[in-house]
Amino acid sequence: MPQLQAFQAALYDSIPLIKQMQLTLSDISSHDIRAAAPIAPNINDKLTVFGGSSAALMTITGWTLIKFQLEANQVDNDVVIHQSKLHWKQAQSDDLIITGKIESDINWSDLIVTLKNKNRATKVEVSCQVLNQANQVCSQMYGSYVILKK
Repeated sequence: MPQLQAFQAALYDSIPLIKQMQLTLSDISSHDIRAAAPIAPNINDKLTVFGGSSAALMTITGWTLIKFQLEANQVDNDVVIHQSKLHWKQAQSDDLIITGKIESDINWSDLIVTLKNKNRATKVEVSCQVLNQANQVCSQMYGSYVILKK
């Protein structure tokens, strides 16, 4: 998906940490996203995934899901994380698979009209997971993101 590759390149330029963590965006739809990252740049002293890395990767994956849809609809609003709740279920010692999905049934066309016509922040709830290579959930995040006018 060329549009997703271009978005990833822009992320690498604007948020250097993403490039250092080697996040790769692999698939996106209007409500779901899938990404990956190798363990090597995200490892801790116990040779497992660093909790801060999994938190950052889930946060940026959720942000990407929303921001990508806005840009695809020619909307340049800011997206920020408002609050999140993280759970680490088990240690992970292999490459990361990061998934995310929007928790509500958003109609992007209606949301875009609302954003363009009203001067108020809009919240979007996203759940993300980091899976190991056996597709077991190692960490989870429930995030509330806010879409703001610039």
